[in-house]
Amino acid sequence: MTINTTGPAMDVNGRIVGERALATRQRLADALAYFLSSQPFRDITVIDIARRAGTSPATFYQYFSSIEDALLLVAHHVVQESGQLAPDTVAAEGCGGLTAARQLIDRLFDFWQAHQAVIRTIDAKAAEGDVRFVEVRNHLLSTAGTPLDRAMERQGAPAGSTVRPKVLTGALVTLLTSAATHESGFAAWGTQDELRDCLASLLVNSIQAA
Repeated sequence: MTINTTGPAMDVNGRIVGERALATRQRLADALAYFLSSQPFRDITVIDIARRAGTSPATFYQYFSSIEDALLLVAHHVVQESGQLAPDTVAAEGCGGLTAARQLIDRLFDFWQAHQAVIRTIDAKAAEGDVRFVEVRNHLLSTAGTPLDRAMERQGAPAGSTVRPKVLTGALVTLLTSAATHESGFAAWGTQDELRDCLASLLVNSIQAA
């Protein structure tokens, strides 16, 4: 997916506009992100966003045809920032493996929680079948899975293995991102550290057994 959120701003008619307009577009996106942290997406109005950004609804519609379009820009910013998840590696054995796995999980969980309002809305729009947000969601999951792919490449598949590495990566990423989304609910069973340590152990054992 090609994402450009820092280049020349474009209005709804596809015309390139200048730096001042780019700043206005960004203020509108930031205003939407602000409201996402405190209320449901469907309750946010263009008037709310424009007022927060210090501009008018008419100006909003110069850059976005709908609030969903503004959300897509916010979502693309999150995708750009998700690049910080990819450089990690997970060793396949020993204490170092558990340490690296716990570091990976901490980074993933911290990222998911820092952007939880936007990610929650992306998930909801993807579940509704909006292909734009399905693509964003898939991109986030793919980036989160990159370090696991690298770890399994180094490990190599044991003789007789019937599990394809990509399938295992998909299963693990689904588990980890779901746990990150619902970490606060784990308090009924244990502590945050216990959850993350358990997942780190599961991660290393899964990679070793792949």
